[in-house]
Amino acid sequence: MGNIETPRIPIGENDFQSLFATHPSPMWVYDPKTLEFLTVNDAMLDLYGYSREQLAEMTVLDIRPSYERRRMQLAVNVRSDIERTGRWVHLKANGETFEVQTYGRSIRFNGVDAILAIVQDRTEFNEAQRRLDETQTILNAIIENMPNGVFVKDIAAESAYIIFNAVSGANDGKDPADVLGRRDVDIFPAHIAQTFLASDQVAITSGEPYVYEAVHQIADGATRIIKTTKKMLQVGDGSAPRFLLGVSEDVTEARMFERKLEKLALEDTLTGLANRAAFVDGLNKAIKKGGVVALAFLDVDNFKDINDTGGHSAGDALLRQLAVRLTSTLPDTLIARLGGDEFALVGQLADVSDVEAFGQKVQTVFAEPFALENGEEMLSCSLGIALAPHHAGADEDLLRLADIALYAAKEAGRATFRVYSPIMSAAAQRRRQMSVELREAITRNELELDFQPLFRLGDRSLAGFEALVRWRHPRFGLIGPGHFIDLAEATGLISQLGEWVLRRACAVASAWPEKLTVAVNLSARQMQGADIVKAIKSALDESGLAPQRLDLEITESVFVGDAQHSLVLFKSLKALGVKISIDDFGTGYSSLAYLRDFPFDKIKLDRSFITDLESNNGSLSIAKAVVAIASGFGAITVAEGVETESQASALTELGFDLGQGYHLGRPLTLDAAEALIASHQSLEAPVQRRLKRKR
Repeated sequence: MGNIETPRIPIGENDFQSLFATHPSPMWVYDPKTLEFLTVNDAMLDLYGYSREQLAEMTVLDIRPSYERRRMQLAVNVRSDIERTGRWVHLKANGETFEVQTYGRSIRFNGVDAILAIVQDRTEFNEAQRRLDETQTILNAIIENMPNGVFVKDIAAESAYIIFNAVSGANDGKDPADVLGRRDVDIFPAHIAQTFLASDQVAITSGEPYVYEAVHQIADGATRIIKTTKKMLQVGDGSAPRFLLGVSEDVTEARMFERKLEKLALEDTLTGLANRAAFVDGLNKAIKKGGVVALAFLDVDNFKDINDTGGHSAGDALLRQLAVRLTSTLPDTLIARLGGDEFALVGQLADVSDVEAFGQKVQTVFAEPFALENGEEMLSCSLGIALAPHHAGADEDLLRLADIALYAAKEAGRATFRVYSPIMSAAAQRRRQMSVELREAITRNELELDFQPLFRLGDRSLAGFEALVRWRHPRFGLIGPGHFIDLAEATGLISQLGEWVLRRACAVASAWPEKLTVAVNLSARQMQGADIVKAIKSALDESGLAPQRLDLEITESVFVGDAQHSLVLFKSLKALGVKISIDDFGTGYSSLAYLRDFPFDKIKLDRSFITDLESNNGSLSIAKAVVAIASGFGAITVAEGVETESQASALTELGFDLGQGYHLGRPLTLDAAEALIASHQSLEAPVQRRLKRKR
């Protein structure tokens, strides 16, 4: 082999020599017969790392790995690499292989036929392509594994889909492979396609994200609620947006849960009737509508006897039957359960004279016996009726007058109804007398507290007590709070009564073991008082009770009024260090908003959900939801009205923290409560001694 020449005249034309010598692309000329290098340029030497001396002893086969040499020899023989590009693997002087793209051309070199080879190093290009492919793979994986549906339409291609992930397919009941490259009109029924295209147009013309919800039918025929956000994508080159991005989310369960909460907010769970909030709203609408409006308050006579003899389950069964009878007898009347055995009815009358017929029709609901667990029971009701606008034009006034009429019906011996009349002063006088006696009862020490125990469901250890006020009337004996709390609120005595309960409960609890808490109920009227924070602080200071041991229980009705006032008040109470519980959860306002905004420590699920926990999937679902909600807010869950061991076990399994009810412990006198505390301390003492020995 001869020496590799440095290009010099003559190799051909002067322009060719100059281009060959200085071109940044590696080049060489070789003999197609011997495959020897005839000349190479500097760029070739730089890239491959060979010297001219080494190349003078080599052929073009030597710069290829062994597995490429046969292909190269064949290409030279048949001239398949002439006037076309080819992909090859070449070999550097250091043994490194790399991919190149070559272009071959026949030339005359020094009077002989030769081949000019021009080479492009594809290393950087391949690396860039590898990174691009890797990035695309990652993006595809992200899109396919996102919990939401993701799709992209090419507006320039008649809005054909170019991305459509698996979740989008599940949301629309389509196989992504059948969607890509096609348009909505090719895939979906015409009315659905038109809906999609209309939403596309909103996003395209506005330039802003467009969010909407629609019902989609999936593969099995079921329907799902899909929330979709559409937005035009702005590419980096400054051109007009071409691609429409869509992100969809299945919100079916979320919307179903919201509907349950909305239903809960307006429906009494036990009976399915309207609750107090829905009742007040319906009454206002009826008054605004005009005409004669009859507002009736209904109490079941001697309902307490049903609960005392048959238990709360019997009372609940009665209330459910009564609700069915009322709705079937009075289909055009708004019927609500306000709590306990108290019902309210709002009916539109053609004339004031129809009120007697209205009252008699309500009474017919009790004409047949009710089926209870221990047999049939004939019952009656007391009904008080007031008319708008005949008696009052405002809802609050009408409520007050209907309540006066109800008391008149009870005073008349029950099992009857009374329409309000101004001459019912005797009943009002009796209530005034009762309020005077209640005021005196506070100063005469006629009030006393019972204590219902609260247990940890996990190990049934004693957690504390709820203080329940009783009135030991000199003539009527022991009176429960249901008979005088409403009177106290109506007459303004609730603040004085509530302060007495607070002071007494704190004083008693201060003598208990430090781990035990005491719960005190606060009414909505008390919460409206200006001095409630001051009264609570005073009770804590006087008793020496640690603030964290006092649990203030409020009902959801607090939020129907001034929520901002309630929020300020709650923050003031929390600043004292006390605990705040929401009582009877699920029977009133029941909005997630106040759980988010107000600093609750405990959520106390109403007993109506516990009664049929094991037989009603709705109650079970709500109980589970309450545990989940409480967990999210870091609150403790309490179940009230636990009356069986199976209920207690089920609540424990659901994750409820605390339980209260007749099965776990009835309300106790102070002496009995202290005896219960002593018995639990005696049970814990051996465990504590064993723990000390282990240390």
